[in-house]
Amino acid sequence: MAKTLIEPTSTSADDLRAMLLERRSAVQQEIHELLTQYREHYTATHNHSVLDLEDMSLRDSTAEQQLSLLEARNRTRMMLDTALRRLDDGEYGLCEDCGAKIGAGRLRALPFAKRCLSCQHQAEVLEKIARQEDRRDDA
Repeated sequence: MAKTLIEPTSTSADDLRAMLLERRSAVQQEIHELLTQYREHYTATHNHSVLDLEDMSLRDSTAEQQLSLLEARNRTRMMLDTALRRLDDGEYGLCEDCGAKIGAGRLRALPFAKRCLSCQHQAEVLEKIARQEDRRDDA
């Protein structure tokens, strides 16, 4: 089985690495900005002497939104780190499930994609079934 999406010349591997690192840097900057906003919001809302229920509700809601965004950006950063490791291992651009090449368009849209469209669809269906079973078990 072939190990890479393209025959890696030093230029193509360098270009891929540069693109992944640029995306990672942008995501890392977003994480930094979100953390700064979270700290500023936390400090500002906790320096008020007395908050009424509406203020506390707004504070908690805003904090939850900021944390959700932070978690999403962190997941993206981790996926980019994985893509960089796959590039180093010569596996970037290959589906981790079936070994087929991942389409170039898919990699442009999601440079951290680790499955081809067919396998990704199958994984999402299986995940949906598992969530439905978990809900039935909880009921």
